[in-house]
Amino acid sequence: MNLIRDEFLAQRRAERRARRLEEYRLGLRSFAIAAWEISKEHNVGTLVRTAHAAAAEEVILLGEREWNVEAARTADLYTEIVQLPADTGVFRTHVKKRRWNLVAVELTEDSTNLFDAEYPDRPCFLLGAEIGGVPPELLDDAELIVQIPQWGLVPCLNLAVAGSIVVYDYLAKRHRREGLSRPDGGLIGEIRNADGNSDR
Repeated sequence: MNLIRDEFLAQRRAERRARRLEEYRLGLRSFAIAAWEISKEHNVGTLVRTAHAAAAEEVILLGEREWNVEAARTADLYTEIVQLPADTGVFRTHVKKRRWNLVAVELTEDSTNLFDAEYPDRPCFLLGAEIGGVPPELLDDAELIVQIPQWGLVPCLNLAVAGSIVVYDYLAKRHRREGLSRPDGGLIGEIRNADGNSDR
C-alpha cells in the first residue's frame, strides 16, 4: 500500500510541476540575455537566475566554458538556455532568426546612461567577458549601448549584477509605459482578474 501511495504522490507532484512549468512558459517576457565568453562560472549561474525570475524567453551563452549549475539554483531546469560558439556570425544569425534587437551593456563613448535609455522591442541584452567586454563588431550592431552610472572610485559593477540591473530597468520602464501583466510577480494561473480569467 505504501508503494502505491508513494507512486501516486510522486505522479501528482510531477503533474503539478508540469502544470506550473506550462504556466511559467505562458508568461514569458519578450527579451533575452546573452553572455559573451564569461570566464567566471558563478556570473553565468546568477544571470540564469535573473533570467528565470524575470521570465526571459531565453539565455544565450556564447563560448565553450562550463558554467556553475549550483549558482543557478535549479533555474536552469526551467529556463531556455542556448549554447553557441563565441562566433559573431553565428550569434548574428541567431539574433536575426529570433527577431531580437541587440542592446549591449558596455562602457563606451557612445553609451547611453541607464537612466535615459529607451529600449527597443524584443531586446537581447548582451554582456561581454569580464576582461575584453563586448566585441567591437557587436557594439556596431547594437541598436543601443547602455552604461550604468557609478559613483565609486572603482567603476566595476559585477557583471551579473549589471545584467540584472539593466533587465529590471527595462521591465520597469515597460511597465510604466504600457503596464506589465502580473507586476507583483507570480505565475499566470495564480493571478486572476476580477472576472476570474487568467491575467496574461
